[in-house]
Amino acid sequence: MNTALFLGFLAATLVIAVSPGPSVALASSQAVRHGPKAAFVATLGDALGTVVHILVAVMSLEVLVRSAASVLPWLQIVGGLYILYLGGRSLKAAKAASEKTAKPPAYRSAFTSGFLACVSNPKAIVFFMALFPGFIDPALSLALQSAVYGTAFVLIDGAFIFGYALIAHGAATSRLGHHLNMDAVSGVGLLAVGLLLVVRGGAAI
Repeated sequence: MNTALFLGFLAATLVIAVSPGPSVALASSQAVRHGPKAAFVATLGDALGTVVHILVAVMSLEVLVRSAASVLPWLQIVGGLYILYLGGRSLKAAKAASEKTAKPPAYRSAFTSGFLACVSNPKAIVFFMALFPGFIDPALSLALQSAVYGTAFVLIDGAFIFGYALIAHGAATSRLGHHLNMDAVSGVGLLAVGLLLVVRGGAAI
């Protein structure tokens, strides 16, 4: 590996990862409602979505990119509607919640929503298409560099997403958090993320 290029890539990745986005809001909502494990599962879903973006960027196929430009806005809307559905369920649970009827966390929903929130963001593909070439050393293996950069990005981005979620969980379990209805807080967060995805998808059509 070219050490200078790799360090530059890590610096760029840290700048991007530290900025909260829909994935952070989603993982935080899962942490608030179901705890760190659900947030971790949502982060894994986001990581899978990131892997999809990296594969699209590395393959650099014009046809695939064109297809992504036309398909992803619709996928973004579908993903947003699914997350809106989860938000509605959380608000419904908030109204009917009681200590005796606490429901177990839905890890499948956490993973699916994390994946959709990430993979349905078309800007991510543009980002990877623009970022990767600038840090590639033509004298070295493209496949190896892509694998190393992709792994580094997924790990760093996932660590920040999960870290923000733990902060949200810590706030929720604090003295102030005990006075809040966590289902309601989670529901509002999910609705905000879902609405954002639907609006972005609609604007891109």
